[in-house]
Order: sequence, then C-alpha cells, then structure tokens
Amino acid sequence: MVKGRFILIVAMLALCPIAWADCPPGDLNRDCRVNGADLLLFSRDWLAGMESDANLNRAGSVDAHDLALFANEWQQTGCPIVINEILAHAHAEASDWVELHNVSSVPVDIGGWFLSDNPNDLQRYRIADGTIMEPNSYFVLYETIHFANPFDPGMIVPFAFTENGEGVYLSSGDDPCRPEYLVSEEFGASATSYSFGRYLTSAGDCHFVTMADLTPGRANSYPLVGPIVIDEIMYHPQGDADAEYVELLNISKEPVTLFDFSCNEPWRLTDDSGIDYRFPTDAPVTLDPGRHVLLVRDPIAMQQYFVPADATVFDWGSGKLANQGETLRLIKPGDVDDRGVRYWIEVDRVTYSDGSHPETFKHGIDPWPVEADGRGLSLNRLFPSRYGNDPNNWHATIPTPGAVND
Repeated sequence: MVKGRFILIVAMLALCPIAWADCPPGDLNRDCRVNGADLLLFSRDWLAGMESDANLNRAGSVDAHDLALFANEWQQTGCPIVINEILAHAHAEASDWVELHNVSSVPVDIGGWFLSDNPNDLQRYRIADGTIMEPNSYFVLYETIHFANPFDPGMIVPFAFTENGEGVYLSSGDDPCRPEYLVSEEFGASATSYSFGRYLTSAGDCHFVTMADLTPGRANSYPLVGPIVIDEIMYHPQGDADAEYVELLNISKEPVTLFDFSCNEPWRLTDDSGIDYRFPTDAPVTLDPGRHVLLVRDPIAMQQYFVPADATVFDWGSGKLANQGETLRLIKPGDVDDRGVRYWIEVDRVTYSDGSHPETFKHGIDPWPVEADGRGLSLNRLFPSRYGNDPNNWHATIPTPGAVND
C-alpha cells in the first residue's frame, strides 16, 4: 500500500524534463535519466538507512523528504560527461590538458562535441567523430596534440589555458541524443604542475579544487591540503562582537614563510565582507611546523574573552566576519599578466554557515553547527590534513585560539 501511494505521488509531482550538468542525484542506476528504473530502485530502498543511494538528503532513512527530492527530479536528464581535471600551468614545454569523465553506466558518443576556453566562442576544437566514452571512463585532450595542434583536423581556433585562471567549456552542439548541453568549470590561478579537479563533498557538491597529484586518464587524487590551513574560526563571539579571530596552522614538516621574496608580495587572508589582511612585508612571518598564527579583529577585545596560547597575533584592521556565514580564503602571490595584474593562488578556503540556511545547500539541510553562532563555541577543524571546505571536517567546540583544537 505504501509503495502504491508513493508511485501516485511521484506521478502527481512529475516535472517537465530539464538537463543537469551531471547526472541528477535521483538517477539511482546512473544512466543520467530519472525514470521508472530509478523509481523501482527507490521503492526497493524505502525506509532503508543512510547507506542507500536513495537517501538523497543524507539524513536518517529513505523517507518522505527523499521522496520529495526524487519527485522534483522526475523525468529530468543530465549530461553524463563532466570536466574532471585540468592542467593549466604545465612545466616548461609540457602540454596543458583537460580530462573528461563519463560518470554514467552507459557508453556516450562525444564525437562532434566541442571544447573551448571562451564562453563566447564555444566551437574552438571539435572532438573526432566516433569518439566513444565507455561507462566510468576517462578521456584526455592535450594542447600540443589536440586543441592547439594545426595538424589535428578538429582544431578550429588554437588555444591554451592560462595559469592565471579562466574557464573550460564542453558543448554537445547539435548532438541528436544530447543536444545543446554545456558543461563548464571555472578555475583560478595555479602553481606550476598543479591541476584542478572535481572533489565530491559530504554535502553532495562537487568542488573544482587544486589536486595533490596529476592523474590524467584515471580517478582524481585527493585535494592538495596545506601547507598552511584555516584551523579555527570564531565568527560570532558570545561576549564582545569584536573578539572575532581566525587561526592558521602550519601542517607541513617544514617552516613556511608567508611572503614571496621573488615578487616581494605577502600572503593574504580575505573574506566576502571587507577583510583583506596582508601579512607583514618589513618582517616576513615564518611559521614553524605545528605552529599557529592568530588573525583577530581587535586584539584587546579578543584577549579579554580568550587566553591565546603561545601564538603570533595580528589584527586584520577593517572588516568583520559574517555571522550568517561566508567564504574565507588564504591566498599567496601568483604570476603577473601582460597588463601588470597580479593573480593570487588559493592555499585554503572555507565557506562556513551558521547552520540556519538550508536553502543554500543541495539537499535542503544546513550541516554546519548552530552552536558556533553566538553561543560561546568556535568552529574547529577536526582533521587539519583533510580537505577543509567540507562541513563534515568541522565541529563546534570550546575555543582554543593558538592551541591544538579540542
């Protein structure tokens, strides 16, 4: 009786098909279409625990909340081909490259699809007819062999990616099976021989971040973490609002100087609401392994409420951490372009929330702890060596500025 009522609800809530730039979460059999086959799998796992793929909101068992999410995706389709990894800053004469990945369980013919680095000119390189990507396979296109090679018949406008950051665009053109699909990834400045790749977070989002290793033609490595990480965030103190702080930690085995002597530029900490702190240039800061540095809004206010351990303390001047949540970035200097513009390489990023904004998360649940929002606790990173921009690597606990997290 439950399953019969469940099928009726899905039919009533059915939507017109739309396309995702990936397979929809409700596509349980991974053919990039949410249809009757997925419905059977969903009904099989009804009331099953969190280990089921049908537990779309990743909370509790497969229940009415997951049913609503599944119904909203009914008859939707997705693009099974994703941009999985890109090297935009190759060493010396080495080639830039971009890796495609078929995330589905079905083969996909990408012959006649186009690759570009320009959103206003999507047809710069045409992939050869008959190029079939098997289920869960990878396909790599190289600058020197493919999209900048004048002897490749698919090259229309030669291009290479810039180490200062841009976008990469894959479009299906008039493909009869999957027409007018556009898959894109934006990436920032990168250091030599470091790639950007897809990483799936606990919240179900795919981040395009710096990878620890180059893996063309196979599954991505783990993201690059460190050498300096954002380790603790006090964004809403219970007492004086000016007692905010951000703690950084050197997780490497070597001292790290927060200054680039080759270009005389310091590292910076920035946020979305006005903080732009530049580390000292007259006496560059060197952080030894396992040591912390504290950046604070007001040193006096901070020390009235907290007793920082043996750590270097700097005040960031203007700006204030957002109580509702925002993005913090630790960045270091990158290259300068032909116009004299300096680009900045991201070392670490954390987009935190106050636990009260479910509408901004994919599954409708804000996973960040509410206890850090003015209730006396701070956000502490659980495992400094693990990827930081994921709510499952943070918890709310007793503030420990300048010391090992609680």
